[in-house]
Formats: sequence, structure tokens, C-alpha cells
Amino acid sequence: MYTDYIAQSESRQHERELVERLEHRRIAAERAVQEHGGERLALLAHWAREARAARKSRSGSARPTPA
Repeated sequence: MYTDYIAQSESRQHERELVERLEHRRIAAERAVQEHGGERLALLAHWAREARAARKSRSGSARPTPA
């Protein structure tokens, strides 16, 4: 039988897991910022350059040629 107690327990467990995951992501983000001299904008610029490079390498060329 699924009781209110079980529902509440599952909800609390799910919330604890979400909080733990969020804390891990926060720590990883802080570490990444520190690796880039403590500048968040520098980290964002680094990620943007990586994303552009990855996109370029997947597509083969930057822009498709018109038909």
C-alpha cells in the first residue's frame, strides 16, 4: 500500500539527491572559474571558443555552400 508517509519519504529523498547534484555542479563550476584565473568571463569565452571549434569540426566547413 502506498501511503502518505512513503510519498513524503520519496519526495524528501528526491529533494536530497537534487540538492547534492546541484552542490556538485556548483563546486565544479567554482573550480573551473579558478582554473581560468578567477574570471567568469574568461571561462565563458573559453567555453564559447570550444563550442565553435567543436561545431566547425563536426560540420566540416563553417558554412554550407549554396546550391
